[in-house]
Amino acid sequence: MKTTISLIVCGVAFVLYCSSCQKNSDTKPTSTTSSTKKVMVTLQPGGEFIVDQSARKVNGSISAKTIRDSAYYSVEIWNGSTKYALGIFDNPDSIHFLLDPAYTYKIRLVVLQKGTGPGLFYDLYQWGSLYGNTQDDGKPLFNYPIGGILQNHMDYTPNIPNYAYGFGENGTDYQTYTSDSTNEIVTQSLGEATTYAGDVQGYTVDTTHPSITIPMRRLVFGIKYICPQLTQGRLVITFGWPNYLPGKVLYPNTIDNNLSIYSAVGFLTADTLVMDDGIYNISASIKWELPDGRTYNIGSSTTALPTPDRNHLLNVNITLPVLDSSATSGNSTLSLKYSTTSWSTNTPIRF
Repeated sequence: MKTTISLIVCGVAFVLYCSSCQKNSDTKPTSTTSSTKKVMVTLQPGGEFIVDQSARKVNGSISAKTIRDSAYYSVEIWNGSTKYALGIFDNPDSIHFLLDPAYTYKIRLVVLQKGTGPGLFYDLYQWGSLYGNTQDDGKPLFNYPIGGILQNHMDYTPNIPNYAYGFGENGTDYQTYTSDSTNEIVTQSLGEATTYAGDVQGYTVDTTHPSITIPMRRLVFGIKYICPQLTQGRLVITFGWPNYLPGKVLYPNTIDNNLSIYSAVGFLTADTLVMDDGIYNISASIKWELPDGRTYNIGSSTTALPTPDRNHLLNVNITLPVLDSSATSGNSTLSLKYSTTSWSTNTPIRF
């Protein structure tokens, strides 16, 4: 009997001991490391960017998107002065990333579209195995100054690839295809593309609503050439120092539909382009070339166009000299006339 009582007492003690251990285990504080606190955040562009603007129309109908016709979304995130994450996307619905509610972040979004230009130059990445990222091989690689692979996911510190710079870090000095779509690269300080940009600073995750909309600002101006007298030959427009824009060649059957949209990083903080030295004249040379070989310079050899404003279309009205069979090449003394049209900030620019 004594043996039985002893066994019961020991059993009760054992149960109480196990219960105590379980209680201590249940009340142990949860881990406070940042990795267990991170929240998945989604991002959407807002402000002056409308998703419909990413569609490209040809002859009035929406065409299938190619790599060149797509809109690209570059997301960069900083924790203090340290870059925390970076990613390049062509699908805005796939933009999401992990943030720790214990920290505040700066988040920048840049959206770039082909616009009226020949498209961003890209190569196919082939060095993934060298960096241990074989899954990246064959993906579009946008070289400097864009510098990044179209992956549709974020890379985080310390695994941000050393070739990834991110859109916008070097202004809008993008590398584009030449007009004939060869592999030669044209780099312009005022790239012929459509760019939007925006950022949010001091962002802290709301765990009950982990979503953020970044207000975007359209960083463009446009130029359109008007010349009803152009019935023969062609107009050749080239640009010189200090702002080299891609040149244009206009024919009688193309001039009515011409529109050139340029991006300028200066529009991030201003509505009129002003450089540090105060010079932002766009020097244009406009030449009329006739089929018989005669040429005429319209205006002066380097005509300064008016300083462009953000979301404004500059209309360049060109008057050609009256010619007869005895006229030879020379300079036209007729001056150019200009007018501007304002695009509202939420109006899609159709081209």
